[in-house]
Amino acid sequence: MKAVLTRIAKLEDRLGTAVGKEPLLFVVCHAGQALALDQDKCIEILRETGLLPTGPVGLLSFRHVPAGLNAEETEQHLRNHAEEICDPRRFEVKVDGEANDH
Repeated sequence: MKAVLTRIAKLEDRLGTAVGKEPLLFVVCHAGQALALDQDKCIEILRETGLLPTGPVGLLSFRHVPAGLNAEETEQHLRNHAEEICDPRRFEVKVDGEANDH
């Protein structure tokens, strides 16, 4: 049993999911999508909302952030839509484009 637990601990450490490790944040966006704020600033804003994933692995989706927003508008959009960005699996987009909250 000790060998199995040691192996699991090594795998968790390799994957970055071990206790005490910084969480992995996967960021999803459209290819070539450019926001007025850099990614670190966007994550900082989402962290301030208290909705940033806190588990070992998190997913952020910037796919629905409108193009052409300036820095102030981008920040406002991130704050207003933090829940959808930080937990995109709850907000699936139907074929007709309407959001579906589970």
